Amino acid sequence: MTVHSTNLWKRTASALLVTALVGVTAACGSTSDKPQPGGAAKAPTGPVKLKLAYDSGNTIPSTSADSNEAMKYLQDKLGVQFDITVNAYEIYKEKIRVQIASGDVPDAFAWRTMDDFIVGMIKAGEIVPLDEYIDKYPNLKKQKDLYLTKYQNKTYAIANVRNPVASGDAPLIRQDWLDALGLQAPKTMDELYNVAKALSFNDPDKNGKKDTYGIQIGYGANAFIGVSGLQEPFGIQDKWVKQSDGKYVPYFATPAFKEYLTWMNKAFKDGLIDPDFAVTDGKTAESKVVSKGQSGVFFHYMSRVNDFEDNFKKANPNAKLLPFEPVKGPAGLQGATGRVEYGGLFVSKKAAQDPAKMQKLMEWLDFGASPEGQTFNLYGAEGIHFTKKDGKNEVKSELISRDMPGTFLRTLPMQPTEEMFVSKKNSAEAQKIVIDGNKMLEKFLKIPTPMDFAFSPVGSKYRAEADAFINTNIVKVIMGNTEVKDWDSVVKQWYDRFEGAKWIEEIAATAGK
Repeated sequence: MTVHSTNLWKRTASALLVTALVGVTAACGSTSDKPQPGGAAKAPTGPVKLKLAYDSGNTIPSTSADSNEAMKYLQDKLGVQFDITVNAYEIYKEKIRVQIASGDVPDAFAWRTMDDFIVGMIKAGEIVPLDEYIDKYPNLKKQKDLYLTKYQNKTYAIANVRNPVASGDAPLIRQDWLDALGLQAPKTMDELYNVAKALSFNDPDKNGKKDTYGIQIGYGANAFIGVSGLQEPFGIQDKWVKQSDGKYVPYFATPAFKEYLTWMNKAFKDGLIDPDFAVTDGKTAESKVVSKGQSGVFFHYMSRVNDFEDNFKKANPNAKLLPFEPVKGPAGLQGATGRVEYGGLFVSKKAAQDPAKMQKLMEWLDFGASPEGQTFNLYGAEGIHFTKKDGKNEVKSELISRDMPGTFLRTLPMQPTEEMFVSKKNSAEAQKIVIDGNKMLEKFLKIPTPMDFAFSPVGSKYRAEADAFINTNIVKVIMGNTEVKDWDSVVKQWYDRFEGAKWIEEIAATAGK
């Protein structure tokens, strides 16, 4: 199938889907059919049936209670009867579209983003906002600030959250190089410039060669690697920025972004940044830090500390890669962007119209987000998959591998900071570095706004091309092929070529701004 015919099929399928949803909604009836979040559930006469559909990245176990003891245990505990369809993502995303377009909407189903498919369902009234339900369940309520899948300021999906400290903005530096040059970790962008210059030109590895550089970034697959930690000091985080007149503009159309470009252009021109960054993809950028030991500063995941120990440090035992606090920008701004899950589990109107069904659905989600749910996810059911002895869990590994208890949960508690990126196979020193680094970073985290993920038909139409246009021009400015003073012209071209004004209007409308 050609790209053209594939795209045509997708557009046709989307149009058919919206038409089908409108028909389903019309068939459902009048305003009396609207879900009632506060409605009392009637006592069910037997297990409540829950029809669920979601994707899994793992091998999929049996979803029959007759042959899966984890599923049977969970059904008996919650008083439900699961009808679960689980597929690998590439299969799932097409199957669920066809299923829903046929009018067979599960009680709850997973989707990864806010796009024309989900917005079409919202407009057709086939999925419901969940804010009022979430507040009634303590484990979900704890996490609700991390449920960012919203439409017109209402929450439409419950995400399987992660700890936001799993950020790609962790500032990492070669401490052994600092020690060799008698330097301290930088605290401001000015200090970062001076430290990076020393790491580039003052032979920090003492081998008599010019083979190091201060800052590692990369660019591949139309995305930058290691730059968001350099943008935060200039106050650049959100994709859409509210101006003093109340209107929104894209982040790259702000004065702050030109300050960032000016700093990056100077740093590159002065030899502080990897000269080959524009042809260095993510894996290559990582390898230059953790395997080759070529660069001194890298804004990336804290897990690079483990990779550094596994690779470069083996042959260079005195080498140290340590985290340091996010640097402050010209106006004193600093921070790190917390990493969050987008998308999640959406709930159908027909489920919300049945109070008993909705209650059990929310109880299932709340259980998954509880400490007890975490135990079930890891070890299965006590007395079946594990037993407790002397304060420890004795696990029947083969039974867990067969039943895969985590398959039957779509929520989990947020992982403790002390566990993020901590690899037990690494040394006690590396584990402590990661834990202490995460604890430090926790203080500086900033959560993305739901508006970053808001849906726009224009954006859906142009996003890949528009991102490529902007990012290519950012590379040109950093490398000096385009001057910073000409950036306003680049922004104007973006508005003209990609219906920028309409794009922003749609973002603001769907975000409820």
